[in-house]
Amino acid sequence: MGSIVQAFIDFLKNEKKLSDNTVESYKRDITQFIGYLKENNIEYYDVNKITIISYLNFLKHKNMSQSTISRHLSSIKSFYQYLFMNKFIDKEPAYTLDAPKIEKKVPLTLSVEQVDKLLSHEFENSEKGLRDKAILEVLYATGLKVSELISLHIKDVNLNYGYIYCKSSKERFIPIGDSALNALQNYISVRRKIDQDEFLFLNLRGEPLTRQGCWKIIKEYTNIVNPGFDITPSILRKSFAKHMLENGADIRSVQEILGYKSFNQGDLISLISKSKIKEVYKRSHPRA
Repeated sequence: MGSIVQAFIDFLKNEKKLSDNTVESYKRDITQFIGYLKENNIEYYDVNKITIISYLNFLKHKNMSQSTISRHLSSIKSFYQYLFMNKFIDKEPAYTLDAPKIEKKVPLTLSVEQVDKLLSHEFENSEKGLRDKAILEVLYATGLKVSELISLHIKDVNLNYGYIYCKSSKERFIPIGDSALNALQNYISVRRKIDQDEFLFLNLRGEPLTRQGCWKIIKEYTNIVNPGFDITPSILRKSFAKHMLENGADIRSVQEILGYKSFNQGDLISLISKSKIKEVYKRSHPRA
């Protein structure tokens, strides 16, 4: 059996050209499934739909998430498709099985009050304090990803007209409000380097800020909002989108600001609370 599994792994690597991480994931899943078959005295060629359903229930009882169970099923289906195509078996037992539906959770966001509490904090009047204030203000004002934030140069910020130029995979000009503008102006005024081609945000050694450095800065102020609750750049990005939408911004505009390549209404609509949707409906529908 081991030689067949290895042949499947070689097929994924050499023929399908999958990444090492993906191949390793397949290998773990199939090895675990083969172990289950051995424990239950089932040969791989005797596996049928009931066997696989029983295995998925076994994983469920081990408190595995639906997404993990779906991944296991996908690995098993690929393995048995390979066995069928190479005539190790006469039919595919998993062909008609569907992955369990994965429940979509509403993304975690901050309330407007929590954001106000965070940004109203009395930051140190130093280069570090002013930088940290500017980072938090800009993340919430623009919905930028952390990778986009740390890639900004001084010349990408137009303080006179109030916008940031973001040149990531989707280039865009993002307007920023007075709070973020003031925070940026205060930070730039005390920055050690003022060359327009320099990166905007620097660490305390004067080097470009890294993703890890940005995460640490945000985590430093976590306890201001709620002790034990980790704030991430992603949470600030989603909070930006949620608050924009709930205050009347149209989905297309928010999508454009966030730099979405494709129009995915579902992700944005899921951010709007049901009570807000009901309020908009009552205000907008002529017979509400």
